[in-house]
Amino acid sequence: MLLLKATERNWGLVGPGDWEKHSWKINDDGWYQYKEIYRSNSAEDMPEIPDLVEEGVLSAGQMEKIKAALEQAWPETQADASDGTAWEFKMVQNGEVIKHRDLGYIYDIEPYVRIAEILTELKA
Repeated sequence: MLLLKATERNWGLVGPGDWEKHSWKINDDGWYQYKEIYRSNSAEDMPEIPDLVEEGVLSAGQMEKIKAALEQAWPETQADASDGTAWEFKMVQNGEVIKHRDLGYIYDIEPYVRIAEILTELKA
């Protein structure tokens, strides 16, 4: 059953062919799906970069860390930044979103930083 949906968006300086969005779906049994979405190339001589979709299973250690982070309080603290990556998190229980962190910067804000670190380990 779905446990977590997370999205990382590229809010830095981006151009044609750069990544635009990474997203994860994690089930409570450790299964995950990871997607990378790329910005379209504008020049005709540049080939399109296909979106990447991968599936796998978190290790027991990764799953413990994710669950521990999800059990912590989710603060509404906002990070002051103007470049980099922004994150959104949705914790799901019985098909309902029970915790939601709106898309925004997470610099130095726990447990979001910890969750992001675990998820970025899964990138191809």
